Amino acid sequence: MNLATLQSQFAKALHYQTSGEDCGITADQFSADERIQIYRNNFIISLSEVLSATYPMVEALVGEACFTQIARQHVLSHPLTEGHVTHYGKGFHKTIKKFDQVMSHAPYCAEVARFEWCLDVTRQTHCNARTTENLIPLADLAHVNESQQPNLVFHLRAGCSGFDSNYAVFDLFHAIQSQQLEQLNINQPQQGVIAYQRDQVVCYKLTPQAFRVLCALENKLSLSEMPKVMLDELNHITALGLIDGFTIKEM
Repeated sequence: MNLATLQSQFAKALHYQTSGEDCGITADQFSADERIQIYRNNFIISLSEVLSATYPMVEALVGEACFTQIARQHVLSHPLTEGHVTHYGKGFHKTIKKFDQVMSHAPYCAEVARFEWCLDVTRQTHCNARTTENLIPLADLAHVNESQQPNLVFHLRAGCSGFDSNYAVFDLFHAIQSQQLEQLNINQPQQGVIAYQRDQVVCYKLTPQAFRVLCALENKLSLSEMPKVMLDELNHITALGLIDGFTIKEM
């Protein structure tokens, strides 16, 4: 058995898709399957710890025992495809939806997981972001000719992204941080923005109108391509420190 085949068989065995004997594991006082089970348990525990670190809000909501079951299911159905765990955990909200009891008692948990994954992506994007040298600083806005102003395109900072949900996930995020859950009404739609500022991930709840402006910025629309009623909210987005600079679109 060559190395590539051995690695493939071992990966399958970790997910209960083949036996220890098929991996060339030698039996002694433990059988080949008993030995692979030891590896399997360590593998599941390690990736479950990664999920726990990525989805602390979900774990707090469902409890450790329940989270362990969901994490185990996710690990077994979503093989690790890279040599590191930096990007592991995508799609965890879909795994949660397969647990009917969780969804019946806390249907918002899947949305909270989707929210937490966006938090993690924002953190990763910021850490891997490259400096955008062709953006014009906001301080130079005063030097833009009036005829060019409709062609201005404002660019969001790296990792900055909009998020909308049928549940009050932004309020939940801040309630957990402040440990003030008593007044929380989770069953209301919310929208906002997730960004990386001052060495941490931050979340800002936005009005529907401000959120539409944010989406327009994500799509790199110029001022002339936005409805005029939306422009009033642009100052609010700018005041939050979400704009990295601007360019002038050639029309």
